[in-house]
Amino acid sequence: MDSASSPHESGVSEIGSYEAEMTAGNRERVQKEPKVKKPRPKKPPIPTLPNRPDRFVPLATFEIHSPSQGSEDSTGYRPRTGTFTLRRPKPQTSRNGTEDTSNEGKSSHSIKIETPGLICGASRGIVKHLSRDNVQRARGVEWIHVPLEEFLEYPLPVPALHPSPLPLHTFLTHPPERHILSLSLRDPGDNRNMPANTNAWVQANTVRGVRKVSVEDWIQWARVIRPDLVWAFLDTPKSLLGSRQGEVDEEMRELVRGEGRQTSQKRITKCLERSVAWTLRLMGGLVESSPDEPNTPIQRPPIIVPLLGGCNPRARAEFSRSLIEKLDNVDQQITKGLKKIDDAVTGYAFEMIDLPTNAYSAPVDLTFSPESSSEEEKEENSLTLLVKASLRSLDKSKPRIAHSTPSPHVMLRLILECGIDLFDAPWVAEAADLGIALDFEFPARNEPTGRAASGEDSAKTEDPQRLVGHNLFDERFAQDFGPLGELGSCSSCWTCHPTWVSERILHSKVDEEQWQDSTDQRETSSTIRSFSRAYIHHLLHTHEMSAYALLHLHNLSVVDSFFANVRRLLISGDEKKFKEEVVRFYRAYELPEGLFDEARVRWREVEDARGKGRLKREREALSSIGAEPSSTTQDVDTEAVESIEDGEVTPKAGAGPTAVVLEGVEDLAI
Repeated sequence: MDSASSPHESGVSEIGSYEAEMTAGNRERVQKEPKVKKPRPKKPPIPTLPNRPDRFVPLATFEIHSPSQGSEDSTGYRPRTGTFTLRRPKPQTSRNGTEDTSNEGKSSHSIKIETPGLICGASRGIVKHLSRDNVQRARGVEWIHVPLEEFLEYPLPVPALHPSPLPLHTFLTHPPERHILSLSLRDPGDNRNMPANTNAWVQANTVRGVRKVSVEDWIQWARVIRPDLVWAFLDTPKSLLGSRQGEVDEEMRELVRGEGRQTSQKRITKCLERSVAWTLRLMGGLVESSPDEPNTPIQRPPIIVPLLGGCNPRARAEFSRSLIEKLDNVDQQITKGLKKIDDAVTGYAFEMIDLPTNAYSAPVDLTFSPESSSEEEKEENSLTLLVKASLRSLDKSKPRIAHSTPSPHVMLRLILECGIDLFDAPWVAEAADLGIALDFEFPARNEPTGRAASGEDSAKTEDPQRLVGHNLFDERFAQDFGPLGELGSCSSCWTCHPTWVSERILHSKVDEEQWQDSTDQRETSSTIRSFSRAYIHHLLHTHEMSAYALLHLHNLSVVDSFFANVRRLLISGDEKKFKEEVVRFYRAYELPEGLFDEARVRWREVEDARGKGRLKREREALSSIGAEPSSTTQDVDTEAVESIEDGEVTPKAGAGPTAVVLEGVEDLAI
C-alpha cells in the first residue's frame, strides 16, 4: 500500500479544519458585531382617573343617648350609648354606567349603627373568609374599614378606576344601602417596623414592597374613590427607637405586642408638625364644590383623625390642642375657610397597636370613678392616662374609635374608663384563622363551662377561669356533636341556626319541566340541625375553606351579641352594676393570648402533617430520634407503631395522623 492517508484520516483532518475555520469566523464575527442590548418591554401607560362630578357628599352624625345613671357627663369619660348615622345621597346610574343627576336628592341611603359597637376589618376590601352571600348573613359588618395600601401594587389603585358613581362600594360588591365603607392609607393593625417618613411622603406597605405616598396622592384618591369616611393623612411613627437606615438592634427588633411603641422626643415632634400641616392641606383638598353653583355651602366628606403622640401623655395633649387652636389667615386660606381644624372633624381614632394594652390585663378597681380627676384620689392606669390626655380638650359629642383592641376585656375597660364608642377587633377574624370558635357572653354566667364543663377537676386546676373560645383543631372535639357555643350567645348565628331558601334554583327549561309538578318538600329551617363541633373539626383537618367561613360567621355573631348586651346594661342606667359586671367578666374569662398561642401550635402541626415536604420532615425527625442512644424500639408506643426500620416508624392502619404518631415518639424519646 502507498503512504497516502486513509479515508478515515482524511475525514478527521477535514473536520478539524472545518472547526478551525468556524472558530476563526465566529471570533471575527464577535469582533465585528458588538452586542446590542435588547430593549426592555415598555410599561403600559398609566390610565387616567375618571372625571367624577363633585356631589353626593355623605353626612355623618352622632347622637349620644345618655351616660349611665341618666345624668350629665361633665368629663366625657363615662360609659355611654349612642347612634352613629350616615346619610348618603343615592346616585342615579344611567345605562352606560355614568352618573345621572336628573333625580339628584330625591332619595338617599341611611345607615344607623348603635354604639358601643363593632367595626369590621377587611383584607383587600373583603371581609375575611366570607363571600358576598355570606356577608349578607353575617352580623356586625355594617361598617367595614378598608386600608388602601393593599391596592397600591399598581400606579393607581384599582377601585379609583371603576366607572361607577360609588366606585369603592361597587368594586368590592358591598351594597351601599347596607354597608358603611371607611378608607385609610395604612392598616391600623399593622405593627411591622417601617422606614421613616419624610416631609414629602408616608411609607405604605403594599403587596409588592414599600411605596411612597404624598398627601396630594391621598387627596386625589380619596376624591375619586368616594368612601363614606376618610381617615386623615398622618405621620404615624412605625420605626423603632434608635433605628437608622434599617439597622436595628436585636433587642429593639422584638417589639412586644401590648407593651407600646417607644419613640424618641425628636421623632414625636416631627410627627406632630408634619401631621398638622398635612391635615390642613387635606381639609382644603377634600372640599366638594360645584362650578355651576359657586354660592353653595362648602362640603367635605366625613373625616376621622387618629390622635397621635405615642406613649407620651404631653405629646398626645399637644396634638389635641393643635386641632382646636384658632387658625391664622394663611391656614384659613389653605383649609378654605376653617377657623379651626376640629370644625371639619367627624370623630377621633386611637391605634391601640402602639399603646400599652397589657396595662388592662388586671380587672378594674371597684373604687375607681371616671369623674374623679385628682391624681391624689386615684392612680390611673397608664393606657387610661394616655387616652384621656388626648380626649381632655376635644369635643365630647363626637364618636371615638379604637383600632386593634386585643380582647373583649380591653374593650370593656375602654368603655368603662374612657367612653369609647366603636371598636375594630382583628382578633375576631384571627380566631377563625386558627380554628377557634368564640364562646363568651356579657354579663358572665355562673354556670360551669369551659374547663369545668370539659370534665377537669376545678379543685385541682390552678386557674378556674373559662376560655373565651374552643380550639376546634383539638382532638377532643373529633366526636363532639354539640353546637359551637355552650352559652347560646349566638342566638341568630347562621352557623348555629342555618336557614335555606325554600324555592329551588331553576337554571333552565329542563329544570322547570322537572320540578313543575313535583310535590317534593324541601327541608325547612326548623328541622335543619346546626353545624357541630365535630363537623368543623373534620373540615379543619381536611383543609376545607368552608370551616373558616362558618367559624367567622359564628365569631362575628358572638361579638355582636356581646355589644348588644353591653348596650342593654348601659341603657338601664346602673353604672355601678356595669362596673361590677366588668370585674366579674375578668374573673370569669381568661385573656385570649394563651388560647391563641395554643391554637397556633396546633394549626402548625396540622399544616405540617399534610403540607408540602411532610414525608421528608417526618423522615428527618424520626431518623434523628433513632440515632440517639436513649431512643430504642421500646421507647415507641407499640400500639400505634407497626415497625421501625432504619429509624423510620410505620404507623398502624387507623392509628391516627402521622403527625400524632411523630409527636408521641418525640415525647417518649425526651
